[in-house]
Amino acid sequence: MAMAGDLSAFEELYRQYYKQIYLLCLRMTGRKELAEDHSQEAFIKAWQALANFQGKSKFSSWLYRIAVNVVLGHQRKYQYEVLADQDWQQAFEDEFAVSHNPQQMDLEKAIGNLPMQAKNVLILHDLMGMTHKEIGTSLDIAVGTCKAHLSRARTLVREQLVS
Repeated sequence: MAMAGDLSAFEELYRQYYKQIYLLCLRMTGRKELAEDHSQEAFIKAWQALANFQGKSKFSSWLYRIAVNVVLGHQRKYQYEVLADQDWQQAFEDEFAVSHNPQQMDLEKAIGNLPMQAKNVLILHDLMGMTHKEIGTSLDIAVGTCKAHLSRARTLVREQLVS
């Protein structure tokens, strides 16, 4: 129904997916305000492109891809560095306080401390399930560079978790 332009159906999709899209944007930006802005922009772009959704993938995958493209586009345009600031940490602490999962919080902090390119590759590969080729195309880097960033990211996360 949302594909037919039913605003109330799209609002339901918004309620269903906003939290996941926001957390994805927060992981990639490290900034609460940017994550909120990018999440909103992703949903606007999804609404505008809904008629083009062909159903070849799950709706959530399509929406995540839009959100990733929004974040990457802004990172390229404004060349901002990701900062693991207090807003970022507070947002994740609030999110995972409900689940009382300290390991998840430690993992999120470790990911938040990664350099931007390594963080993006890790998120896109390990959390989003993208291939090295897809990531390379999205980030405009070679497949070998993508693999090196992923290896570095995993090593840095592992080091932070054992220390």
